[in-house]
Amino acid sequence: MDKQIIIIKASGEKQVFSEEKLRDSLKRSGANTEATNIVIEKIRNELKEGMTTKQIYNKAFSLLKKDKSVAVRYSLRQAVMALGPTGFPFEKFLGEILKTQGYSITNWG
Repeated sequence: MDKQIIIIKASGEKQVFSEEKLRDSLKRSGANTEATNIVIEKIRNELKEGMTTKQIYNKAFSLLKKDKSVAVRYSLRQAVMALGPTGFPFEKFLGEILKTQGYSITNWG
């Protein structure tokens, strides 16, 4: 990508779009190289100044829906972020679940 395009993160922070970050995210979700390349190419063609990461995520997710197992893993990150920007509420929630299963929980902070 020759021209740097500024996107808006969920926090409101502006950042240069990183194709590599998108590629890493898709790979972590289990997308194979072919699917990753297709999604990146389509997003690259539709990318506009001021797009939000949510819009990019929604587009990637809709393209990945063809492979349900990949789409589910990719949407998990969005679900965790909906629990709070710090991740702390999710940690507390998960800790409570583990306590009900008999595990002991240590609070670090």
